[in-house]
Amino acid sequence: MGPLTDERPKCLLKIAGLPLIEHTIENLRSIGCDKIFVVTGYKGFLIDLPNINRIENPDFMSNNILHSLMHAREVMEGELVVAYSDIWVEPWIYSQLLDSSGDIVVSADTDWQDYYDGRTDHPISEAENVIFDADNHVIQIGKHLDPNDGHSKPLGEFLGLWKMSSEGTEKFRSTFLNLDFRLGPDDPFQRAKKWRQTYITDLLQEIVDQGSDVSCTLIEKGWAELDTRQDFERLTEIAERQRLSTILAYEGAI
Repeated sequence: MGPLTDERPKCLLKIAGLPLIEHTIENLRSIGCDKIFVVTGYKGFLIDLPNINRIENPDFMSNNILHSLMHAREVMEGELVVAYSDIWVEPWIYSQLLDSSGDIVVSADTDWQDYYDGRTDHPISEAENVIFDADNHVIQIGKHLDPNDGHSKPLGEFLGLWKMSSEGTEKFRSTFLNLDFRLGPDDPFQRAKKWRQTYITDLLQEIVDQGSDVSCTLIEKGWAELDTRQDFERLTEIAERQRLSTILAYEGAI
């Protein structure tokens, strides 16, 4: 993100009049999430919003998104909706996710590849993809699933947004804790070179490999990831392509 985040985390960059994270919190509240927990890292003290619970990840420089999330493991119980902090997601996608059934359900975009046209700082090889069957059950999920590899099953992109039932939350939490007990920080795991650098998708793949069901609810566009400075600077350009209706309706600069 370069100078854009010299003084603030990227989730505080303003889009359509509000910091990105405030849009996310508003959308979560709209579907009934009455307790909001934010796991903070870089300059996390600046995330000073009403009616949220902050949980600090003091190791954000050395670990990745899974281990960051699991700093909240003590409050992970019951039904949960989890979202990455650097994604713009249209409100209808949250509603669709809430209405879906399953213990662990991920949102996946089936019309995703042209989003990467011109996205040179975060190329298509970095996409977190999902291969699913005719009943939308996840077969494979993670980075480096080549969309041109001749997969016979449909391929989508994981948004970084998912929900879990009480049973799904317990499966997610217990799977992590069992692995964390067995693995050292530098041990390889799934597609990650080191356990401490594991992605969410690596743990979801482990849950699938163990025989538990992870399903997906399918969308077409309606979201964008803000991972790099280029992503932020081209948001106006791609808003129409990605059908970001809330941004298109906003009067004023993004």
